[in-house]
Amino acid sequence: MKKLLIPCIVVLGATCVMAAKRKDIKDVDTDAFTSDTQVTPKGAGDNHVALAWWIPKEFWMAILVRDKMTTQADKKAMLDALSDVSLLAVVQADITHFGAMQFYSKQEIETKMLLSYTDADDKKHRLTPTQTFNPDLEIVLGIFKPILSASMGNLGKNLHFYVLNDKQPSSARLLDPYLKGTINFNLTKRNGEHMTGDLEMPLNCLFIPRECPNGKNAHISWNYCPWTGKKLED
Repeated sequence: MKKLLIPCIVVLGATCVMAAKRKDIKDVDTDAFTSDTQVTPKGAGDNHVALAWWIPKEFWMAILVRDKMTTQADKKAMLDALSDVSLLAVVQADITHFGAMQFYSKQEIETKMLLSYTDADDKKHRLTPTQTFNPDLEIVLGIFKPILSASMGNLGKNLHFYVLNDKQPSSARLLDPYLKGTINFNLTKRNGEHMTGDLEMPLNCLFIPRECPNGKNAHISWNYCPWTGKKLED
């Protein structure tokens, strides 16, 4: 559940990152992808644990491109089933005085969960898990869920998956990990306390790193090097 810590900087003159060079999907580090897409909402405290994990199609592409056992036809069918949607995995639990975890059910989380997306034009979109989707997707989820759950131990056994519609009425993609935007997560404890967290895009793991003048890699969202103050190349 640990995320990579990024130095706190003031980004001046924010610009579009479209000019940054994208990595070939086979070169995308899936561990970094996982870190870039997991959010631990603020406000959990010592007596509660919560994690939200947004999983776009590109994550599965990076996984499958390394898979030597699955046929190309099966890979294509899986990715086709995942088109126009992204997944959200959430786990919540209250922690007792003696350290036992009392996990929340899928319905309990969803009933009070609020999701939204703010695009590059500062337009806010409400996100609501859909209950209607391609039947093939349900089969694909049956394949992927145990894999993801196993990677998180006991927390993974209580990880609940939600399907988000990733397509706007105009047919354009809504949640694009290559473009600037923010997904906001608002989760609620049983006692009514709210926890919030933001996932900033574009995702750093999908781009070839630029270098600061001191040779250190620059995060995709940075316009200036935090160590030298020098402006970075687009």
